[in-house]
Amino acid sequence: MKCVLAAGCAISVLALSSCISEPVRSVGPVPPAANAFAEDLEAFRQDRQIPSLSVIVLQDGVPIVEEFLGWSDDEGDVPTSPATSYYIASVTKPISATALMAADAAGEIDLDAKLAESEDWQGFCNWFPTSPIIFSGGEHEGLIVEDFECRGQTLRHALSMRVNGEPGTHFLYNPIVFSRISRFVDETGDRDFRAITYEHVLEPAGMKNTAAGWRDEGRGHVLTDVAPPFAVTVDGFAKQPFPDDDFRASAGLYMPARDLARFDTALDAGELIPADLTAEMWSQPLDANGAAAPYAQGWYVQDYQGERLVWHAGWEPDAYSAIYLKLPDRNLTLIALANSEGLHWGNPLNGAEIERSPLVQSFFNAFDIAQGDSAP
Repeated sequence: MKCVLAAGCAISVLALSSCISEPVRSVGPVPPAANAFAEDLEAFRQDRQIPSLSVIVLQDGVPIVEEFLGWSDDEGDVPTSPATSYYIASVTKPISATALMAADAAGEIDLDAKLAESEDWQGFCNWFPTSPIIFSGGEHEGLIVEDFECRGQTLRHALSMRVNGEPGTHFLYNPIVFSRISRFVDETGDRDFRAITYEHVLEPAGMKNTAAGWRDEGRGHVLTDVAPPFAVTVDGFAKQPFPDDDFRASAGLYMPARDLARFDTALDAGELIPADLTAEMWSQPLDANGAAAPYAQGWYVQDYQGERLVWHAGWEPDAYSAIYLKLPDRNLTLIALANSEGLHWGNPLNGAEIERSPLVQSFFNAFDIAQGDSAP
């Protein structure tokens, strides 16, 4: 299904009038860049071997590109549509971070509380440092991962991925410890993490087609529209098992691209947390050497050739991939969800390199963003 805006077309805040019946408002001519970017997406989908691909570009909170490409079933009979939902993997983290910032501001949780206040933290500390998981220490693709030791890490340390080595000193991507945030909330708070996420994000943003894991009562309709995961093999596409059914701070949300767009517009409008908290959430902490770290509180924050990029990617190996990129200074957002790992490019554990994403490069080229000599 194709929903690229034509000049002067009347659209809703989050959906084109030609695609869904909702209140509409008029916008001006769509930038030629939007059409140029949209025209390349089907070729990109086929080249990257993605069965189902949903892409939205928002300018000033209004969609200027909506593409729903490919098929979203086993047999290739059901075309991708605005209702098609995906497991968004680690793109869950910015949503979790927003809920946590709101809950901290409301006094429901304390982001400076130590994870050791959780009852099973000691058991985790006994297991994780000796586990073979790459985030616990050792060498990974030439990178020396500083060992993880339980040394008074706080929720805020986990939220900003500053838990390996001396807590708070430097960034190293560690989704395992990030996931402990929701377990901490579940064990120590009056309400579980799912309830906090609903109150502070899903409900105020109008994300009615998002499921917080498979066991989210009342959101079964989201899973009926989910695009099943596929791996690419020498024989073609091979259907894969669905990911773990748990909803944690680090992953577990299922949604269509339009619900992620709803989150984006609500966040920018200050409907979820005040602007000063958004600025805090996107403020790069300093590492032990005084340099700005590339990861803030649940978001990558990257300066690339004079452009400020705020983003997260999602990757479930041989299953799903996602990109959520914001250019705050341009009020421009790119959302892409896929049911294979075709959007994945292999970001390093200790850095931020979204410019290496083939889709992001296509986006940059179309919108004349960061076109300096160092662009790959």
